[in-house]
Amino acid sequence: MNRFDRLSYQYVAETLGATALFVAASWFAREYLPDKPGLAINVLVSLVATVPMLLALWAMVRYFRRVDERERHIMAVAGSITLLIGVSVAFFLAKLEAFLTVDLNLYAAFLFVMWSLATVAVRWKV
Repeated sequence: MNRFDRLSYQYVAETLGATALFVAASWFAREYLPDKPGLAINVLVSLVATVPMLLALWAMVRYFRRVDERERHIMAVAGSITLLIGVSVAFFLAKLEAFLTVDLNLYAAFLFVMWSLATVAVRWKV
């Protein structure tokens, strides 16, 4: 295992961990917010629930700064794949929203997990 493999697996682990925290924080916020009437509390809880996604973004930035051009190319290709799949899923969710409630928190988590997994998949193919 070389340096880039270790960095890649660390990036994926940090992103998946932050995404899991985001899903848990979003669930907590969804359960907590309807009971609290104050605007300031609602905004504060919503901001706190978003912090794990900032951790995932920070992991991405740290990874991007530590790698060479090949790895940056891999991240760009994985981002393109994630964008295509994400837009397709967004269209699908928009159609589902007519008769089913869609939780966009899970969709945001899906996008981060998809990018992490696509990065690993593209890395194995290149």
